[in-house]
Amino acid sequence: MINYYDILGVDKHADDARIKRAFRLRAKQLHPDVNRAERAKKDFQLVNEAYQVLRDANKRRVYDMRLARGTHGQRVYYRPGSAAAQRGHGYAAYRTRVYRYHQAAGSRQPAWAEKVVDRILFLFMLLAGLTALFYGLYKAFVEPDEEFNPYLAITFGVFFTVLFLIGWHVKQTDRD
Repeated sequence: MINYYDILGVDKHADDARIKRAFRLRAKQLHPDVNRAERAKKDFQLVNEAYQVLRDANKRRVYDMRLARGTHGQRVYYRPGSAAAQRGHGYAAYRTRVYRYHQAAGSRQPAWAEKVVDRILFLFMLLAGLTALFYGLYKAFVEPDEEFNPYLAITFGVFFTVLFLIGWHVKQTDRD
């Protein structure tokens, strides 16, 4: 089983300066340019991995918990972008994730089925708005009814129709 503390030759309660000194000493001994042994490159990579985990407080905390639970055979790998979120830079990390999502989504072209479904949904909603508008106009001028308020239907129809026309325009300009 891999124990990063043993690899660097430090105890579990070693401070950052001690870990850094131990890493430099091991790196000088195992660097592939200095040590021509067959296993030197793999050992150097393992020392580097141990240092990367033990120098970061959050990774070290996770690793220590794994050691305490007996699951320290699992390696703690570095994931780009996740360290900022773990250090508490919540909004900056969130903004970065949203930006990356929009970059990835913007580069993707919608499939033909997605375009067809979008158009069908848009036409259905536009039809619902126009139906409410025309029904309200019909009840207001052609066949007035004392129990029915046609102005509510007219207002709803105009608002709904304008809202979906603006939404369709925005969607088309974003797609281009």
